[in-house]
This record gives sequence, C-alpha cells and structure tokens, in this order.
Amino acid sequence: KMKKVFNIVKGIVRFNGKYLFLRAVDTFTPENEGKWECVGGKIEHGEKPEETILREIREETGLNCKIIRKISILQQEDDRYKTKCHIFLLEADSGKVILSKEHSGFMWVKPEEVKNLKLVLFASLLLEYFNNPNVYLK
Repeated sequence: KMKKVFNIVKGIVRFNGKYLFLRAVDTFTPENEGKWECVGGKIEHGEKPEETILREIREETGLNCKIIRKISILQQEDDRYKTKCHIFLLEADSGKVILSKEHSGFMWVKPEEVKNLKLVLFASLLLEYFNNPNVYLK
C-alpha cells in the first residue's frame, strides 16, 4: 500500500537573537493542542520550498522574513505517512506578530530556553539545532 507523502517546510525565525515559537491550535493532531512549534506548512503544488516558507510565515504571523539558508531536510516515516521537511533559518524584519487562527499565542525565546518548552511532536526534532546554535543557527 502506498504511503501518503507530505512535503512540508518549517522555519526557524530569528529576530534580535531570539527565535519565534507559536502555540498550536491543532484539530488534526489533538495531542499537539497548546504545545509550541515553529512556523511551517505544506508545500502547494508547483511551489518551491523557499516560496512556501515565506508564504506560510506571512499567513501565520504577518512577518516579512529573509531566508538566511536552508539548514537541512528531515525525513520522517511511520506506518501511514512519509514526511519530507525542508528546514530554513530566517531573519524577521520585526518582532510584531499578527497571529492567524492556526495559533493561540507566540513567544520569542533564546536558543537555550527551547528545551524547556512543551513542543509538538515534530518540533522536538529541531531541538538539536537550538541546543547547538553555533553549528546550525549562525
């Protein structure tokens, strides 16, 4: 049986040395409700990952960002799904977030504080980057 493949993007958004986390309002995965995640979403047909991340950030936060670089591509698989996630490091031009209905809160955190957050499932895969900012978040 063919697995459903999801092509998604996640953005690690920086402003003034802090990183943006959004509080999930998640009907699709109830266990994520109220936990923290990085901005992101699904790549639409014909869209480049770079276009997707900038669009998703605008839709979810109202922020304009500049891509600094692609950090990596993470692949995840379970019985039903295969997920390919492009992870970008971005710089925001302001700290003023205007949330969409997808999230109920936001905060800007220092890299060393991320491990104390209750993260959604996928966000915990990004912990390595925040725990080693000199390697990944330069």
